[in-house]
Parts: sequence; structure tokens; C-alpha cells
Amino acid sequence: MKALVKYAPGKGNVEIRDVPVREPKDDELLIKIKYCGICGTDLHIYADEFPNSPPVIMGHEYCGTVVKVGAQVRDKWQVGDRIVGELHTGACGTCYLCRAGKPHICDHKLALGSKYDGAFAEYLTLPAWLAHHLPEDIPWEVAGVTEPFAITTHSLIERGQLGQEESILITGSATMGLMSTIWASRLGIKHIIIAGTQMDVPLRFPLARELGATRVVNVQEEDLESIVKELTEGRGVDAWVECSGSPAAIASGIELVKKTGKVILIGLVGPETIPIPWNSLLYKELDLVGCFSSPPSSWEKALAVEGEEAPKLRKLVTKIIPLEAWQEGFEMLRRGQAVKILIDLEA
Repeated sequence: MKALVKYAPGKGNVEIRDVPVREPKDDELLIKIKYCGICGTDLHIYADEFPNSPPVIMGHEYCGTVVKVGAQVRDKWQVGDRIVGELHTGACGTCYLCRAGKPHICDHKLALGSKYDGAFAEYLTLPAWLAHHLPEDIPWEVAGVTEPFAITTHSLIERGQLGQEESILITGSATMGLMSTIWASRLGIKHIIIAGTQMDVPLRFPLARELGATRVVNVQEEDLESIVKELTEGRGVDAWVECSGSPAAIASGIELVKKTGKVILIGLVGPETIPIPWNSLLYKELDLVGCFSSPPSSWEKALAVEGEEAPKLRKLVTKIIPLEAWQEGFEMLRRGQAVKILIDLEA
């Protein structure tokens, strides 16, 4: 089969190769991949800025159809089932985190697409416990963005426990920021403020408005602080969702949250440490929530509402391309010319 492989350490070293299809074990499924989305993590793997174990097939945001079922899981799966799936391969299943339903942060996890063969391929052999049945009301183009939608579900709903807020600031308007906007709109939050840069003006800001943002702010041309204070009667926002990973956004954002407000951290920063106004967290009694990846529970919650939110989620798919055009897709994302690009493995 054809697959996109990171074949050696170092920047680049990615190409389409012919690789064998691995037969499923008794507890596995063989999946014919329909779509796999290009993630920012894939760009970092290409640049060797994210841990990876080559040679490895890349890709982890996938959907497809079951074509073979292992003997131990035939009570739950059959050929023809539509699926989406998680990426937490290698999770041990026995540690305190796995027992608590958090295999996504198990110390033994070997993430799909970076340390375990992933889904930029015609077929994926997957442990069945990672798969979820795809409801019939969810089209393939929306199924292809389930993984990042599960992350924002985990971050805003499970970890952040949002629901009663009147105002929210979302810094960063790429996939995570826009999906957070969908959730904020679904929750009925009155003031949804999206902050970004000049790069976001042509594509992402118009999308943010369509998805429910009530105010978009180009921080390179407007004063975010004055806008937030004006909209919140000087208090600051009830909640801040940080999706940019920008040290400048993080340092300034803390001052824009009201006393006793919530801070939900999604965006990863480049350097290991960054300066922040630490004492402000204490003086303002802020609730600080760190978020990473997506446990099984968040996939269930995401899939439960994905059909209703399908029209909005579909807007995030800028382009669908064949595997042979992967370099074009990577470059579009680097330049901010796309939100989400799906690779069609059946094209």
C-alpha cells in the first residue's frame, strides 16, 4: 500500500513509500482509511521538532471503514462499520492513569503517527479499543476532524467545565481556536472574543465570525486589553482559552481574565519555559487548567454533538487532496492558507 513515511531522523526525510499491510491481531481491526487530516504536529514531525521514531507512517486524524476484524472483537465490530479512532497506542491499560480513563497521558503511550505507524496510508491496523463507531448522521468530511474536536471537548467541557460564562477570550484562531469557538457558541456564551494576528485576517477571522465569534481582534493593529475591558465593563473575561502557544499572548492574557476567572491552556509553547506574571494567578485567584490530547470520554461527548455541529465543522475543511499532493497541503498550513486539510486516501 501507499503511505507517507518519516523514514529517518532529521528535518524532512518524508516521502511516499510502498509498505506492507499488517494483518490484524485478535484484538485489532484493519481499517481502510478514507480521510486523514494534516495536523500542526505533522509539520513539527517533518521538521524533527516533535518526538518521533522513524521509520514511521505519519498521520493521526483519521476515519475509515473496517475491512477485517480480529477474533476477540467480533462481538463489537463487523466488516463495513464506519469508524473514527484515537491515537493512544502503547498505553499500558494498567497504570493509575489508564484505570482512571486517561490513557492519553499514560507514560507508556506511543502516539499513532509519530511513534507507531499512523493513518497517512491506505490501510491502518489498529487496536480495537481505540476505535469508535461513527454515527450515520456524520459525513466523512466531518469525521475527518473528530480528533481535534475531541481535544476541544476535553479542554472546554471536561477540564474547563464551561457553561455559565458570559464572556470568553480565545487566543489563537487556527483549528483549536476555531473549534473552541464552536463550543463557546454552542454553550450560548454572550461575548466570544477571538484574538489573532495579520495572518488570520484573510481566512480564519471570517470563519470565526461564521462559527459564532462576536468580536475578532488583530492584536497587531488593535488594543486587545481595551476591547476586552470595554466588553466586560472593566472586569475582564470570565474564561480565557489559550490556543496559540505564543509567549506574548500567554503573558498578556492573564491580565485580561477577571478575578476568580478560568484559564484553559491548550496551545503548546516552543521553548520549554516562558516568563509569565505568576503572582497575578494568585492575586486574582484564577482557576488554571492544563489540557493535553483527548481521553475516550471526550470522543464520546464529541461524537454525540458532532452531527448537530456538522455544518460548522465542515467549514473548517479548507481543502481535500490526494496523498500525492501532501507537500502542497503541508505548505498551505505553514503559510496559514488553510485551517484543516484532509488527505483522501481513496483518491
